[in-house]
Amino acid sequence: MTDSYYIDLEKYPLNKFKQELTESDLLPSRRILKEQIDNRFKILESKGIKNLNDLLISLKTPKKAKEFADKSSLPQDYILILRREVNSYLPKPVNLEKFPGIEKDTLSKLNNMGIKNTAHLFKIIKTPDERVKLAAETKINPEEIVKLTKLTDLSRVKWIGPVFARMFLDSRTDTVEKLSKADAKTLYRKLIEINEEKGYTKGRFIESDVELCIKVSKMVPKAIYY
Repeated sequence: MTDSYYIDLEKYPLNKFKQELTESDLLPSRRILKEQIDNRFKILESKGIKNLNDLLISLKTPKKAKEFADKSSLPQDYILILRREVNSYLPKPVNLEKFPGIEKDTLSKLNNMGIKNTAHLFKIIKTPDERVKLAAETKINPEEIVKLTKLTDLSRVKWIGPVFARMFLDSRTDTVEKLSKADAKTLYRKLIEINEEKGYTKGRFIESDVELCIKVSKMVPKAIYY
C-alpha cells in the first residue's frame, strides 16, 4: 500500500502522543493509558522510543509486545492496550459497501475490477485525471467517483469509520484538507443536525471527538487532489 495512505508515524513524536492521551476523554476500556502516564512514558523513552513508529515496531506482534513488557517491567495489560492504540493510527481500509448511500451498481462495477476497499481505490483516484479515467473505464457516474474519493480520503483519519465519513461528506467538510482547517464547535453542531435528520448512527459522539479528528487530520498526508 502506498505510504501516503497513512500518517507518517516517524513524524509523530512520543510527547505529542502522550499529550493527546492526556487530553482525551477515553473510554473506560482505554483509561489505563492515563494511569501513571508520566512515569510510564519515561520508561518508554528510556527504551529508545522516540515516536509512534518506534513504538509500533517494538509492539508489532503479540510476542514482541510481551517481550517488551518483560524488558520494560510495564504491565502486560497496559502494553496490550497501548499496542491497540498505536495500531489505531493506521486504520484498516474500509470495504466500500460499508459506506451509506453508495449505489449497488457502482459497487458491482468496482468489484469486477478488484476494487473492494478504500486502499484499492486510493491507488487510482488521487488526481482528477485518474478519476476521469476510472469513470470512463467503469461507466460509473463521475459524481459517484468523486463521492467515493472523498469518503476514501476521510476514512484515512483515525476514528473516522464509514458512517462518520458519510456524515462529514454531507457536512461539506468532505476532504482531509478541509477537515484539518475546520472549527470543532461549528462542525460538531453540523454533524449533530445531519445525524438527527438522516439517522446515520445511534452511537454517541461529543465535540471533543470531532476536535481529535481535526487534530489527527493535520498529520494525514494530503495525497488526494481535487
